[in-house]
Amino acid sequence: MSPRHICQASAAARPCAWGADGLCSRAMGTAPLSLRRRAFACLLVLTVLGGCAAPPAPAPVGDETVQYRSADYLIVRLDGDATPAEVARRYLGDERLGWVVAEANPGAAFRCEQTVVVPLSPRNRAGLRRDGFQTIPILTYHRFATDCSSPLCMPTAAFREQMRYLKDNRYHVLSAEELLAFVEHRRPLPPRSVLITIDDGYRSIYETAYPVLREFGFTAVLFVYTEVIDATPVALTWSQLAEMRRNGFAVGSHTIQHSDLTLPREGESGAQFAARVEQELVGSKQILDRKLGQDTWLLAYPYGNYDPKVVASSQRAGYKLAMSVKRGGNPFFANPFTLKRDQILERDLPTFVKRLKTFNSLPLE
Repeated sequence: MSPRHICQASAAARPCAWGADGLCSRAMGTAPLSLRRRAFACLLVLTVLGGCAAPPAPAPVGDETVQYRSADYLIVRLDGDATPAEVARRYLGDERLGWVVAEANPGAAFRCEQTVVVPLSPRNRAGLRRDGFQTIPILTYHRFATDCSSPLCMPTAAFREQMRYLKDNRYHVLSAEELLAFVEHRRPLPPRSVLITIDDGYRSIYETAYPVLREFGFTAVLFVYTEVIDATPVALTWSQLAEMRRNGFAVGSHTIQHSDLTLPREGESGAQFAARVEQELVGSKQILDRKLGQDTWLLAYPYGNYDPKVVASSQRAGYKLAMSVKRGGNPFFANPFTLKRDQILERDLPTFVKRLKTFNSLPLE
């Protein structure tokens, strides 16, 4: 039986689950365990056989350090001491793929004259293993202060402790582009990958979180509702957003007024409600595009609320990823318009660590 036939048989056996996004999804999480294992086996077979492999990156031409090349990998003799990131930048054109080089050369010191392998076409873009699959936690913060009374406020010392934990334990803090490539099955991610997001647009993002994140070499996605920017002393300014964006931070929409897109206002007709939702999504994108000189493609639903109509409107508006605040991780088969996020409300480190689940065990045996 071919891998494709195995996959088709597994899909036929699984019932259709209608999700909150209004789409029919034969989701592994809703099927019985035996069927989930069969579906997972299908995904593993297709991934291992490389059925979705993209064309390899071009190898450098005329580079005398290249001892052997194929469509899948290079064997190179280093002409100087290097880091995996430097090797990835030289041979793959992207230093963020340093982890791929490191994984292909366990224990290597990357010293001058050492021979190392450089994979050109990483096959496991889905993060699948025989015992489960990779999942990406998205951490969500709101505002920061030395002392906090609200659960939406994170004390500066606790935030620094959390970021230090990520750094010391070698978590890879993603860019939004990396997450998009993963859920589109275009690019693998390091085993311990997380995304950091900060909602609303409080000034403390710039004054507190921004310097702490830069201290550890991290970036974040900032979801702002445009009405508040430059409008109050406790809110961010457009110049602050532009500066953070220049330093690798992404800025996405949290709509214009941060109103629930699933609830009509009192006395609002159906047509008026639909028009307002459209304006919140399209209008906020247009403002961000104009003010920051970007093409805004990231969205966080206010209060994390969405329904099938909101999802469809978000797609029409030109967004590529949209996020809720439903807890949980995001595997490669996550719906890009209903991504889950964990709000970091507790300040103690053990609770924070529990939010960092990056692998979902699903044994096949």
